[in-house]
Amino acid sequence: MSAKSKLTVVKDEKPFPLWAKLILAALFIAYASVFMARQINFVTADLGRHITNGKVTVETGKIISTNFYSYTEPDFPAINHHWGSGVVFYFIHQAFGFEGLSVFYVFTVVGAALLFSLAALRFADARLVFFAAVLAVPLLAYRTEVRPEGISLFFAGIFFYVLVLFREHKLSYLSTLILLGITQLLWVNSHIFFFMGFMLTGFFLVEEFIFGKNKEKQKHYVILLGVLVVASLLNPFFINGLLAPLTIFKEYGYMIAENQSVLFMQERLPNMVFTHFEITGVVLLLLFTFLIIQKKLKQILVFLMPVVAFGLLGFMAVRGIPLFALAAIPTLAFLMQYLVEKYAAGSKKIIFTGLSVIAALIVLTGFQSGYATDKKNKRPRAEYKDPSYFSPIKYTTGTGLFPDMNLSAEFFKQNNIKGPVFNNYDIGGYLIYHLYPNERVFVDNRPEAYSVDFFKKTYVPMQEKMEKFREVEKQYNFNCIWFYRHDNTPWAQPFLLQLIEQPDYAPVFVDGLTIMFLKRNEQNAELIKKYELPKSMFRSVPG
Repeated sequence: MSAKSKLTVVKDEKPFPLWAKLILAALFIAYASVFMARQINFVTADLGRHITNGKVTVETGKIISTNFYSYTEPDFPAINHHWGSGVVFYFIHQAFGFEGLSVFYVFTVVGAALLFSLAALRFADARLVFFAAVLAVPLLAYRTEVRPEGISLFFAGIFFYVLVLFREHKLSYLSTLILLGITQLLWVNSHIFFFMGFMLTGFFLVEEFIFGKNKEKQKHYVILLGVLVVASLLNPFFINGLLAPLTIFKEYGYMIAENQSVLFMQERLPNMVFTHFEITGVVLLLLFTFLIIQKKLKQILVFLMPVVAFGLLGFMAVRGIPLFALAAIPTLAFLMQYLVEKYAAGSKKIIFTGLSVIAALIVLTGFQSGYATDKKNKRPRAEYKDPSYFSPIKYTTGTGLFPDMNLSAEFFKQNNIKGPVFNNYDIGGYLIYHLYPNERVFVDNRPEAYSVDFFKKTYVPMQEKMEKFREVEKQYNFNCIWFYRHDNTPWAQPFLLQLIEQPDYAPVFVDGLTIMFLKRNEQNAELIKKYELPKSMFRSVPG
């Protein structure tokens, strides 16, 4: 790339001091870390399955490639694209428990934000980067459950930062090739988002091709893409693993919330984060449009492509919102830097300092406006109001599991209850963690591991019509029914209400999250006699 097209910070005669930068960095790290630190709702999380995947891989040396945990479709093929994350989660869980997993996840996501922020410092003043990063945190924290995608966010941060350094001639080509090749190898074996390594590299290639005109550097980017492809083939599923991202949004037969659009989710599960996402996207697009009209595409293309790509991903599937948040940090910081330098250079220091003060106030007041909890009962104290949107301290703040997450599993195991278990989708990962290898599940929260017909012709219909349930029951001879009782699908609550009225099933356990029924048979007679719950405990609640 020619030196003329480089984007660099315009240096002040008296640069922002290092000690002040460190204070802003510390404030951001504290703010983002507390925002990301959320106790785990283990009953509905995928985490139990990921840990068990890792355990199976470590103990057997084999990588699961079928619907391994289910007794309904055990041989259905499924690409386990996140097997490496499972191994990492398993080792951390063994060494540090669920608290360690929470801390690890905070580290990966906040680390990703810091890498994008470090890249932003190549183009913008530290005060603007701090302001942009603080505004991005609630979007980044939209998905706080411990998931393999946290590793993807971190690897995306590595890619963006390394590519910026290479683009600015601060990192050699060989070092770039080695760093990104190794990162891609780890990424393809950790999470389906590995294709973003290709995307980010492609964005820098496009910029160089259009504006740089440096043939050697263009060649370097092309070779780098080739290395990334080869690295991505080094996964247990070879070409099928490389092509797996092309089927990520396929028809599963079961609707997944994280794969729905912002508009879909906004209508059904209103959340301020969707409005925040939309406002940020519109503001950035307006600024980009203004600069394109001003014929400044050369200056903004490397920011425009990632933020538009990740923005479209986030808009089409809300799981992409944190990626958009990361891309927005350097983008917003650069746009503010450029516009101030261009149109308000004389007030630059006042504007930069003012924005950093606003961001600091958001952070400090956020820490003051959160929940206070009754530690004994683990509940918010009634006299405290809900925290503000920008407050990192919520009722869920903390590490490890929510209290009493494993009560139903302990009840099942302590009373030596046997399967087959009929369970709903949400609780599948929880059951895999607690029951494997002694029991298999009916279904779990891996829609790609089950056929479309299974969901459309078996799982959903048997909850919609008791006649269909009885038909499937004869096939599998259920001994226990175990549900996440806040399942919000249209069929789940009517099914549970019908089940309460069935004379051959007895409710024996209920807590804040789960409910369990046992079949009335000789095997369960003593347990039902001891634990059966009266029907009067249960009622239909409108809405």
